[in-house]
Amino acid sequence: MEAEAITRLTDGLQPLAIRAILVQCLVGELAPSAAISRMLALEGASTVRAAIDDVTHRAATISRASDMLVHDRVDELTQIFVEQVCEVADVGEATKSRTGYGLGLASRVSKSGDRDESQGSDPRI
Repeated sequence: MEAEAITRLTDGLQPLAIRAILVQCLVGELAPSAAISRMLALEGASTVRAAIDDVTHRAATISRASDMLVHDRVDELTQIFVEQVCEVADVGEATKSRTGYGLGLASRVSKSGDRDESQGSDPRI
């Protein structure tokens, strides 16, 4: 019964290596966090996200009452992926803020005190 549900949820997913990892995860042989790490090692985040989104959508639309264990595993996989992506995004934003990367010229200039202060102290402006 569980194998049938997993087949329905992963049938036709590409790339095949990602599908194989998802199957291992949904069977319960591989923890969701390990599955995500393995998938990210093989493919980019957008490919992994697309595969997880596809499985999540299928679980929501074609799962049966008897598929609840597999559906729960899909939910857990999705939740962990979202949390990991947020962590990566948070780290990226913190790095951008520290280095000044991602800030516009006006923000960097006003933070450094160069232009804005000299213009504000000039009575002609």
